[in-house]
Amino acid sequence: MTFLPPSLSARLKWLTVLWVLLALASIVFTLVLSWRLEGSAAAINDAGSLRMQTYRLGLMIDENHAAVEIEARLAEFDQTMQLLRRGDAQRPLFLPDEPQIAVHMAVLENQWQQSIRPMLQAASLGEGLLYEAALHDFVAHIDTLVRAVEEVNARHTTWLRLFQTALMTMVLAGAAVMVVVLYLWVIRPLDDLQTGVAAIHAGRLGVQVPVDKLREFAQLDEGFNQMSRRLHELYSHLEHEVAEKTRDLAEKNFTLTTLYAFSRQLNQTQTEAGASTLFLEKIMRLVPAKACSIRLLDFRRDSMDLIAHQGLPESLQNAEACQHLEECFCGQAVLESDWKPIRFMDPKTRVEPDPTLCEKSGFVELRVFKISHKQQDLGLLTLYFEHKYPAPAYTTDLLESLCNLLGLVLTNIRLAEESRQLAVLQERNLMVQGLHDSIAQSLTFLNLQVQMLTSALAKGDEARTEQSLQFIREGVQESYEDVRELLLNFRTKISRREFADAVQTLVSRFEQQTGVKTRVSWQGNGPDLSSEQQLQFIFILQESLSNIRKHAQAERVEVAFDNEKDFVMSITDNGCGFVVADLVHLSDSHVGLNIMQERALRIHARLEMDSVPHEYTQIKLTLPHEERNLL
Repeated sequence: MTFLPPSLSARLKWLTVLWVLLALASIVFTLVLSWRLEGSAAAINDAGSLRMQTYRLGLMIDENHAAVEIEARLAEFDQTMQLLRRGDAQRPLFLPDEPQIAVHMAVLENQWQQSIRPMLQAASLGEGLLYEAALHDFVAHIDTLVRAVEEVNARHTTWLRLFQTALMTMVLAGAAVMVVVLYLWVIRPLDDLQTGVAAIHAGRLGVQVPVDKLREFAQLDEGFNQMSRRLHELYSHLEHEVAEKTRDLAEKNFTLTTLYAFSRQLNQTQTEAGASTLFLEKIMRLVPAKACSIRLLDFRRDSMDLIAHQGLPESLQNAEACQHLEECFCGQAVLESDWKPIRFMDPKTRVEPDPTLCEKSGFVELRVFKISHKQQDLGLLTLYFEHKYPAPAYTTDLLESLCNLLGLVLTNIRLAEESRQLAVLQERNLMVQGLHDSIAQSLTFLNLQVQMLTSALAKGDEARTEQSLQFIREGVQESYEDVRELLLNFRTKISRREFADAVQTLVSRFEQQTGVKTRVSWQGNGPDLSSEQQLQFIFILQESLSNIRKHAQAERVEVAFDNEKDFVMSITDNGCGFVVADLVHLSDSHVGLNIMQERALRIHARLEMDSVPHEYTQIKLTLPHEERNLL
């Protein structure tokens, strides 16, 4: 069966198409025969009716029926003859396409048109005689036509039965062929695979099944054979595989343990030098290197700064070449675009005529690892060997991971240092802001009064002298109060639970200093503010009370806290008030107002002022609910 395609699906498609074509051909031929039989049967029926019509016409003439009735019967006879000649595909009705039948039909039509019809018309009109012998002869021709059609019909019936028998035989043969084909192409290959599976279950690993010729089962058989061989290999080398996997797990466990130990201890260091020194101490325990060093990179100066080393000769510590990227072997590795973490220095492959500094120091091989974080090169680790060191792959990977960890630690140390410097700058800015216009104006006022006092003393004006002294005393006292407030601000440290106590202490001190009655009210049970938020609220309250003391001339102050969805603090006094628009235009000269705005922005709060001259002033600080610290 070499003519068959090698694919099972193609074979099944081919057989299916062949079977369908044969079945369709048989069914179409059977339908055609049935259709022809049905048409012939209708023709036999209509042709047989011609005999009855002929005898009826003869009887009607004998009984002297009206000429009109006889003419209608003649027209009906003509119509039947015409239907037989042309046929009707819808009924269906047609004469078999046989030469003999065509001759009989032509003779019949000619006899009807030439003799029988004229004779019947003349007899119906009384112009001629009706010859019964002619009618009997005409009916005999009709019988001849009917018998010829019946013979063809019988022959078609025989063919129909033969094809129905053949179709039934084809169905049975097709079923038998399908059974054989399914067995040869599907069941037998599956039995072979099942036999192989049973052998695997029985412990006979490595068993092979015959590869079938069909492409699909050939792939299955080859896959099964590969699986069986692989199982046999795995089972045969199971001990080796277990040892290899155990070694891999041990290496990974060692790597994880080392990374954890390095991470835990390096994150406790505070300086780059301390972290680098600790890193090298641990590296020397992992790698049999004679010396090691860490140099930080400065690409702006094209230099490398030695920050830590272990066992490094003094000649390499202070070497001028080791401080420049382009002059040092390690630096050249950094400058190359295709940075490789490992670099070898072999005298046999070296192209320089003179030995390098490292070779003069007795080192045969160098290994350089990049220290980086987020694709930013920070430095390099250099390991110095007195002999060639065939490092395992996992050791190289571990060193690269440790260098990346050191890069992260160095980056965090630098960020922490920058944060501390930023905090110092912020504290200094707060101190500068604290020395705002009140102290500066007081000192300016005192300077002016001292000048006026000097002038009054020179002129001997006792009244002006006494007035200037009084102004100086009051200015000194006010400056003292301002400085005292600033010192208290710098010392203010509160926790979350001490916020209400700090507010009460601040209000009580304000009442003692000014004698102004102050009332504090609390509303709501929302979550506590964070320490930073509470501190800024205290500073803004303190600045507001200070402004009331200096400028408001108030008799009553109300401080209200609303701790619901938003946290709202409002400070209201009944003092002289001011025009808010004028104060906003002059905000650059009002450092105290700027300080409160900056403190509000620092915690993402909103500071609002409302005032009516000679009636009241209200400062309102709102912390939105999305900024609340719920921790």
